[in-house]
Amino acid sequence: MAYQEIMNLDIFSAQPRVWERLSQIRISKQVGGAYLFSGPVGCGKESLAIRFAQLLNCETSSKKPCDTCPSCQRFRQLQHEKLKLIFPLPAVRKKKDDGPGTSSTIGKGDMELVTEAIAKKAEDHFHKIKIPKSSRILIQSIRELRKTLYLKSEPSGRKIVLIFDAHLLSVGMGEAANALLKILEEPPENTTLILVTDHVELLLPTILSRCQRVGIPRLNDIFIQDWLQMKMVKDSEIQLLAGLSQGNIHQARFLIAQPIGDLLKLVNGLVKMITNDNPDHWRKFTQTYSRLARQDYATLSFHFMMLKIWFRSANRLARRVDDILHETSFKPGMKRLISTNPNADFSAITFELEDAILSIPMNLYMPLILTNLLLRIQRHLNP
Repeated sequence: MAYQEIMNLDIFSAQPRVWERLSQIRISKQVGGAYLFSGPVGCGKESLAIRFAQLLNCETSSKKPCDTCPSCQRFRQLQHEKLKLIFPLPAVRKKKDDGPGTSSTIGKGDMELVTEAIAKKAEDHFHKIKIPKSSRILIQSIRELRKTLYLKSEPSGRKIVLIFDAHLLSVGMGEAANALLKILEEPPENTTLILVTDHVELLLPTILSRCQRVGIPRLNDIFIQDWLQMKMVKDSEIQLLAGLSQGNIHQARFLIAQPIGDLLKLVNGLVKMITNDNPDHWRKFTQTYSRLARQDYATLSFHFMMLKIWFRSANRLARRVDDILHETSFKPGMKRLISTNPNADFSAITFELEDAILSIPMNLYMPLILTNLLLRIQRHLNP
């Protein structure tokens, strides 16, 4: 998609209150050395970080990047000489002839993937950079950063470091986190580091204490609807997809790649499976999701998330609170379940589903976890 199309639906309209705070920082000229942007998945944190970095170096504007000055144009393409991007990369492999003081780099194939990912990010700031086999931010990335940050540069402008998925600094022994902490303890002049994370609780307290916090809420449904419309989604499908996205732009992007009929069949089938006390349904459910827990956690998590969203909406319908999914084909099924189970605690069911998802990484016995989940759902339906 052309950059101009993205600009027509930018992060300023998506997160106006947060942007107002960020623009005031530029106007006040009290720019800090380190910020932490945190919030739910897909709320536009990385896009905000890029645009804030662009603003801090804009040559003509103090409230929004002008997008026309040479500095803004280079930041837009993520190619500015004062910009450094840090994100998870595949573990490096040292060559046999590497000495103890040498540093290894990622392979040629991985580097091509990195270059392609950065180009996509430049084209669409909502794009998520995900390099295969990348589970941590490498210590090498922080060491190289340290080498460059303390070099003298042109006095104009401000050096910016964007660290995406910053919680992955702490993976393993946390070498990357400790290396970054040294930079934060002795920050270079005229430099700002912006850490971006979905999981602030995984960062070291010593890193948190050195960053100014910027909390970012989920995107609102209207913005997601506008984004879906821009993506040429059928008008008849927009409310359903926006409701299932729950303010997560990454989830919205994933959902539009799925046939709408398959999504409806999936969610309605799962609701039927876990709300009927049918032994065959329960057996199929426990067998299927025990296998997915071992082999495909992402799919299991997605299915359970769809269930959570459906039951949250059903809870709101029962309480006569408006919800976007009440304007979709899900509403008749919700009304039937509410009518059949007038005393049901749908809110408790959403918590049960969330607890089940959290149990999976703990390597617990999934058939038992899932069976207990079904039993508790029945109790919440018929208290």
